[in-house]
Amino acid sequence: MSETAFARPIDRETFRLIAGHWVTGVSVVTTVDANGNPVGLTMNAVSSLSLNPPQFLICMDNHSDSLRALLGSRVFCINYLSQRQLHIAKMFSRKSADKFAEIAFRRLSNGLPIIEGGVGFVACKVAAVLPGGDHQIIVGDVECAEATEREPLVHYRGMYHRLFPIT
Repeated sequence: MSETAFARPIDRETFRLIAGHWVTGVSVVTTVDANGNPVGLTMNAVSSLSLNPPQFLICMDNHSDSLRALLGSRVFCINYLSQRQLHIAKMFSRKSADKFAEIAFRRLSNGLPIIEGGVGFVACKVAAVLPGGDHQIIVGDVECAEATEREPLVHYRGMYHRLFPIT
């Protein structure tokens, strides 16, 4: 077996290409700002972390408006989108004054917005914030969660897809 030499650092475009080959679910991570207004953004940098205690992690860009709100509120919700929610994924991937004006959502007792019609959600309280290059890694203790039988929206190679079972 031959060894591969690490001749040079990976460039940004190659990194994005390689990372895009990993199939991920699509979520909208929501929180509230200092005035209790709902904010959120489309993310696929989301992962379960620990079973005991139950924890998830998300990774947010250092310059994200949603990151500032999340660090202030110390709570967040991962809303797993269904394949019928492509319009929501696109809407929350852009900057907009009120992304919640045209979607159905409810609030938990702590004010967190839960987007209706998704595959499920995981509501978390911030347990730790760690630096991660140009992002912050936020670890959340799971406070409550819910799942449905809806089919998920997935992301692969820079595009949204539907997930089809193999028979």
